[in-house]
Amino acid sequence: MNRIAILAVIAVLMFGSSATAHPDSINRVSMAPGQIALEVTGQVDNSGTPAPLGSSTQFGYLSFANGIPSIFTDSNPANQNEHTAVFTFVTEVNTERVTANAANGGPFSIIIRTGTTTMYLASSGADFTDPASFASGTPIQVSEIRQQVIVDNAEKTFTVENLNTITSSVPFTLNGARFQLGGVGEGFRTSLVGVLTVRSGATPPPTGYFGGYAVGVAPATRRQSAKGPF
Repeated sequence: MNRIAILAVIAVLMFGSSATAHPDSINRVSMAPGQIALEVTGQVDNSGTPAPLGSSTQFGYLSFANGIPSIFTDSNPANQNEHTAVFTFVTEVNTERVTANAANGGPFSIIIRTGTTTMYLASSGADFTDPASFASGTPIQVSEIRQQVIVDNAEKTFTVENLNTITSSVPFTLNGARFQLGGVGEGFRTSLVGVLTVRSGATPPPTGYFGGYAVGVAPATRRQSAKGPF
């Protein structure tokens, strides 16, 4: 065997297998500006406490996470819901201001809230009949949130814009690979559309239902959210 061939064999022995020998390498869900990072489905329970303006708990699951190929435990789309979701979330926010835009018959209430969103790697199937089940897994990301909700009191619908800034994000293992939902200091903006339970004549809880998606935001936008902070 000539010298070049020997060196090639040594290189293969030393480095050739290393491409598959990195179990600790981390695949990160990107929060690049303008890129859809997450899609969410959830429900909301509002409360009159603490006084004077109350609070809100919003909970649900991720139906898409950019870069993670399988986020349900069942491959059948008909069975992909809160029971089979791999990732769940809970947002806890307090209401800071409610503005009625009702002049000349306007139907809107504009609500500002701040608080925290926690995302979980689910330990078992969640269930919308049990809001606490969405927080039963392992926390993998925490973010501070500033939320604007616009309620159409005539139609009993609402839209939501959330600005989240990640304060904690830890790697986790899923299907033998390592992942991480963004990094500390990164941010994402969530746009949601929802309907109030009372629209159908039902009685809360829940207060309402929502769905939507999140995109990454530019660093300048994150710095503007001085409240620091879904």
